[in-house]
Amino acid sequence: MDTQELERTLHELLAANRLPPYINSARYELGTDHIGEPAVRIFLEIAPETATRMEKDKALREEYNNFHTDLAFKILNLESGYFPFIRLAEAA
Repeated sequence: MDTQELERTLHELLAANRLPPYINSARYELGTDHIGEPAVRIFLEIAPETATRMEKDKALREEYNNFHTDLAFKILNLESGYFPFIRLAEAA
């Protein structure tokens, strides 16, 4: 899979209509990890109050964990050579 195809697929996977309702937006960066291997960093932006809610709401954390795992597997199954690093980020 070439980089353009990977970016098209990431754009589709991170489209607003495919994100859980508590995630405001998503962005990604292609680069390398700490040992120089290809990596895609995905930042899922949430509101500060969502972060607070996630600390207290086990069901919401489980929902996020399921989404996170599913997204990571979809990226790994592309066999692009890029390892996904997925993080929540509070929107400014």
